[in-house]
Amino acid sequence: MELRARVWGQVRLRERDPGRNLILVKSRDGRTIAEEDIIAAMSDKVQVCHLPSVYYTSGQLLDMKRLTRAAHDHGIVIGIDFCHSVGIIPHKFDEWGVDYALWCNYKYMNGGSGAIAGLYVNKKHFRTMPGLPGWWGNSWSNRFDFELMFKPAEDAQAWCIGGSSNLGEAPLLGATQMILEAGLDEIREKSLKITGYLMFLVDELLSKPPYNFSYGNPVEDERRGGHVALEHEDAKRISFVMTDRGVIPDFRPPRTIRLSPIPLYTSYTEVWDVAQHLKAIIENGEHERYSKNQKGMF
Repeated sequence: MELRARVWGQVRLRERDPGRNLILVKSRDGRTIAEEDIIAAMSDKVQVCHLPSVYYTSGQLLDMKRLTRAAHDHGIVIGIDFCHSVGIIPHKFDEWGVDYALWCNYKYMNGGSGAIAGLYVNKKHFRTMPGLPGWWGNSWSNRFDFELMFKPAEDAQAWCIGGSSNLGEAPLLGATQMILEAGLDEIREKSLKITGYLMFLVDELLSKPPYNFSYGNPVEDERRGGHVALEHEDAKRISFVMTDRGVIPDFRPPRTIRLSPIPLYTSYTEVWDVAQHLKAIIENGEHERYSKNQKGMF
């Protein structure tokens, strides 16, 4: 919804009608997006294709190399929102030819809520005039000359609008250093193993009555992001109880509980503990103390 709203707003800013000029590719199963459907929606009439690297609800990882190639075959500029894969999945934007990418840093990058966002621009677009120039995107060569004309910086900084907070940059600096030290390939390897372990526990301990849990994310390593989309008919009420127990979930209507074992600091023992919490919640009927219409934030 957040991504859709941003794109919808951009279409309106250009005095176009989102109802006619914005193409949305719908899910066949309510969980994942078929890449064939995305490619089928590409045509010479499409100017920009904006996609998530990981579908945030189900954790589906898209084949960005394939989709970039298909977009460029139709002369389409392609951009990737990789908020749900930065810091946990290796990317090769230069090699794939992705035109641009953007991301938040408050999730796997550990920047916290309101963290500074990030931007990638392919080198072939350097020295292009940004649609919304800002002082911080002006070239250093004349940034303080007080000239009336905007001269874009010679790299991705040209698309920056204002200065960033040093206090906001500090946690990202620390997190980036740790991620580089650990290595993204090694982080990805543990992520696949620890989410696989959580899926195993769901299958072995939580899938049968009276628990009735399942997961809606892809199971293949090459199609899975960094979280497990746990599903249950009482997902919302269970999420409240998990919070009470000190486990912070992420509920998404109507029946999904997103669980993200962060590979940098989450242990396999903690994943086992989460499975035991889920068992106990159902066995004790703890979720029943909450109304099905309970309001709250996740």
